[in-house]
Amino acid sequence: MATIFAFVKLFEKKEHAEDFVSGKLFMNTIKSFKEYRDESGELRGDDHEGIIAMYQPSQLGDITFGEISIPSSELASPIVVHGDHLLSQNVFCLYSLNSRGHESISADTIKEFKTTLELHKSCFGLGKYCVVVINVTEFIDRCKIAIETLELQGSWGLVDYFNEHEFHGSMPEDSLGYQKRSMFREQREYRIKIDTRQKNPNYYILDVGDLSDITMLTTPEEFNEKIELKLPDGTSA
Repeated sequence: MATIFAFVKLFEKKEHAEDFVSGKLFMNTIKSFKEYRDESGELRGDDHEGIIAMYQPSQLGDITFGEISIPSSELASPIVVHGDHLLSQNVFCLYSLNSRGHESISADTIKEFKTTLELHKSCFGLGKYCVVVINVTEFIDRCKIAIETLELQGSWGLVDYFNEHEFHGSMPEDSLGYQKRSMFREQREYRIKIDTRQKNPNYYILDVGDLSDITMLTTPEEFNEKIELKLPDGTSA
């Protein structure tokens, strides 16, 4: 199981970053990310959000609609199936500094590991301000308490990344909403997902209480500059 050292949330506006520090988690619907169209390479939008299954043409037989038959060889791309109920749920997305892909760290691999933890340049388009959550356990606990107090159905965890050119079949039932294409893997995303049961699904603000004691406000560039790792033997990067 991966160890999570910290969370980072990027914001375009400083006031939005300050709202997060005050404990207000602005949660968009999964559908909003499916329909969002990136304009500046920020990689917020993903038309595969809310996916529950994907079928590769090479592994399908002919598709029939009444008397019309379409050979799978004529399909231009995989068939993607979305779940309406899943699309209506709300998520709060964070960049996670985690140990995935690194079971152990040594003097030979510490620099590579540090690079893994740094915010990838592809994420810089997500905002010029970032809030660092320095106590992951406490943050998750406060989110859990807020969700339970409101009697909402919620879940949380790391996002898994799949190869969209190879995956075929249904997504695991217990991780729906936590699956993204491999093109997004540099975001190393962690999600908090809730079902607000709103009649007309829209954004939702989850108030988890003041977070100023476990967060710090900085910039993506400054964050990367200040990351420092040190092993017990004194090796650092």
